[in-house]
Amino acid sequence: MKGLGRPEIDVRWGDTTEFRVTLVAESFQRPHLLADLTEAIALEGVAIVSATVEPPTQQRVRHTYTLQLPEAAHLPGLMRAMRNVPGVYDVGRAQHQAAAAH
Repeated sequence: MKGLGRPEIDVRWGDTTEFRVTLVAESFQRPHLLADLTEAIALEGVAIVSATVEPPTQQRVRHTYTLQLPEAAHLPGLMRAMRNVPGVYDVGRAQHQAAAAH
């Protein structure tokens, strides 16, 4: 482009240090679970972009959170903090389902 006489344009991609991840927390149903999980996430300095809580099935509840972390290195500590919430027995990254063939 410079060879054609076009001026250079300064381009910025924004803050590339932030890391977005979707986590699924599996837990036993109990009062205040949602509040306790969101508090654990907030105490780790992580922003919640979206949250979904599925209706309980056999006293078990699945929470799905899309989170904005300051950096990817915070992920193990965040997952540990979520697992430490009473009633939570598993936390993992969401698995994207492949589209079914028609």
